[in-house]
Amino acid sequence: MDFYKLENIFMKKKVNAFLVYQKGELTTNYYKTKECADNLYKINSITKSIVSILIGIAIDKGYINDIHTPIVKWIPNVPKEKKELTIYHLLTMTTGEEWKEFGNGVVFPNDFVESDDWVKYILQKPLIEELGTKMNYNSGSSHLLSYIVQVATGKTTEQFAKEYLFTPLQITEYEWQQDPQDIYVGGFGMKMKADDLLKLGLLCLQNGYWHGEKVISSSWIEQSSKNRFLTYEHVGAYGYHWWVLDNRRFHIPYCIYFAMGYGGQYIIIIPQLELVAVISSQMPKRGLVPLKLFIEHVQEFS
Repeated sequence: MDFYKLENIFMKKKVNAFLVYQKGELTTNYYKTKECADNLYKINSITKSIVSILIGIAIDKGYINDIHTPIVKWIPNVPKEKKELTIYHLLTMTTGEEWKEFGNGVVFPNDFVESDDWVKYILQKPLIEELGTKMNYNSGSSHLLSYIVQVATGKTTEQFAKEYLFTPLQITEYEWQQDPQDIYVGGFGMKMKADDLLKLGLLCLQNGYWHGEKVISSSWIEQSSKNRFLTYEHVGAYGYHWWVLDNRRFHIPYCIYFAMGYGGQYIIIIPQLELVAVISSQMPKRGLVPLKLFIEHVQEFS
């Protein structure tokens, strides 16, 4: 698939990097400036998809038995009405909590970030829906997952990520924010190079393998990228902290799943085309534009 036309469109927009890897080679390698190749970009909610990978690795390593285990196993002070809350609910964002963050525009969860104890803040949010019934975008769920990784493994989420994910993929330069209790933020707060985002996409495309070595089980990649809950019309569906494009709605003959961060940050994976694309943008008010243009380009070639 030729991305020359789309690259030209992105050149005229606030897109800092656009990388496309197809069938074993890098076919598009666009950076707005030379410096852009070395920049650490705020990847925002792509952090969530990385945390999902870490949950899969923690399961592979035997630190976590089952995603249907109630979180009370790791967080004993869960309120009574949330005793049935599981890792599955956190991964699919079907926790039923009152939480405004995404949908009709984007609302940053300031009250959450400004609270003295983020985990406590999330646990105290009231339930307004039945567990496991409706997806509602919630960075709090991602943060609890990061906390569970820390409790289950006895390492910080960053130490665990470094040992089992970043080091195997030779990802050495990144920044990762922590909450007031020094828990690494699960929903955002990470900076990374575009080239390293591409490595994460390739790991998924290669079903969890990197240079012939298994980093994460293929079944976790498959489970994560399944369309589980329909979400917002302009995006599609949700898996385990990965977005899944509803290909019937968008009239595309391929399965497409992606990580998405505020302001136009993307890792897009199309397994049938053996394709991974990375887009890094500075479009705070129009972050869905690069995705829309990418989808239109794929539609044109389909």
